Amino acid sequence: MPVVNFSITKPLERDIKEVIKKRGFTSKAEFFRFAAWGAIKDFRHPQETIDERFEREMTELGETLSKKLRGKKLPSPEEQLADLL
Repeated sequence: MPVVNFSITKPLERDIKEVIKKRGFTSKAEFFRFAAWGAIKDFRHPQETIDERFEREMTELGETLSKKLRGKKLPSPEEQLADLL
């Protein structure tokens, strides 16, 4: 995996640390990967409404699940969550 090094201002660092703590990111690297991924999606779909984005994301999720499962059935939600009770 490529390594990217850059500097940020102290105020930005403070804000980033706050977001990392509040949102539960495990590291600065995870935060920046997440931020980069979000920015790329926004650049690709700049005028997308929340409904359009939801529809696109659900379609992509459905396609991914179909490819992964290849016709297999998922266990029921009760079976999937049985070990949590």
